[in-house]
Amino acid sequence: MLKLVVGIAMVMSTLTAPATAMPPGCQGTAPAQPVLGDVRSENIDLPAAPFAVAYTPRGDTAFVTLGNAVGVLSGGSVRRVPLPTEAAAGLAVTHDGQRLIVAAGTGALVLDTARTIAGSPDAVLGTLTGDGGDQAIQVLISADDRYAFVSQEYGTPQTGDRGGIQVFDLRSSAFVGHLPLGRLVVGTALSTDGRTLYATSQRDADNGPAGVLSTIDVATLQTTPADALRTNVPAGCEPVRVAVAPDGKTVWVTARGSNALLAFDAATTELLTSVQVGTAPVGLSFARGGTRILTADSNRRNSPGASTGLTVIDVRAGRSLGRIPTGVFPREMAQSPDGKTVLTTVFGSNRLQAVDTATLP
Repeated sequence: MLKLVVGIAMVMSTLTAPATAMPPGCQGTAPAQPVLGDVRSENIDLPAAPFAVAYTPRGDTAFVTLGNAVGVLSGGSVRRVPLPTEAAAGLAVTHDGQRLIVAAGTGALVLDTARTIAGSPDAVLGTLTGDGGDQAIQVLISADDRYAFVSQEYGTPQTGDRGGIQVFDLRSSAFVGHLPLGRLVVGTALSTDGRTLYATSQRDADNGPAGVLSTIDVATLQTTPADALRTNVPAGCEPVRVAVAPDGKTVWVTARGSNALLAFDAATTELLTSVQVGTAPVGLSFARGGTRILTADSNRRNSPGASTGLTVIDVRAGRSLGRIPTGVFPREMAQSPDGKTVLTTVFGSNRLQAVDTATLP
């Protein structure tokens, strides 16, 4: 069993924007990636289809959402903790390790981390309920652990079917407000200084073919969410997940419909580069101190001739190094705090795949 544990080095990466960088358009099946036969990985069977995965700050335990339950992964075994919902999706652990927040329905569930690990029947402490949608899909915690930012993917007729970001005060469980964005809002990430939130919409607010990357002012989001949007920039076809580089300089986005990984300047949101990956990438994770990125190439629409896998990208060179094979529909990813392992939820195969990052090329 690959180890689940602590502490990651940050490596600076440098990308330069081409003079005419443009987001890629929609694409069918991606070209085949060569298989990386020397990368070590192991599979962990689960009792149901997993959606998202997250580590505790110490790295000795990981959590995975299983529809109507949370799976607790520790020491190579998985314990199932039931939840009062059928739609547990994204999840996040507070930085102090005390609370586990699970996106679901009209907001999120708040769980006591220690009780969840112990399998206690009273692990659920409460529910965060907001407006703006009933299909919460991801959750992000503010740098000071006070606020939860929940992605509502589809919105409501009242929002013009625009998704958005719900804001909750975790001290009081109060709903602060809602920021409408584009359509099919999913991925979110915070800048390294905690002042900017980046979010993806698979389509713009006018339902055009291109998706967008939004930059959002966190201070405003925590007080008057509707006023927090700064900018929207084109982000290829169906952008779905976003991550900020460890050095804080670059924002990376998986453009699922473009079969591409896009890099944006974190300060200006100027597109720096586009890297061809596998078919329909969803999740992404840094590895090896930020010098590598792995994308979860889902092939979720079963494109003819396409394969699933994890594409490994050399960040400095801005190119793919090859593919790690997976089961059906790899989806979300999490790197252990010590950087030694990357976990991927393999949704269609009811398992987690653990990659030993030391064996990456």
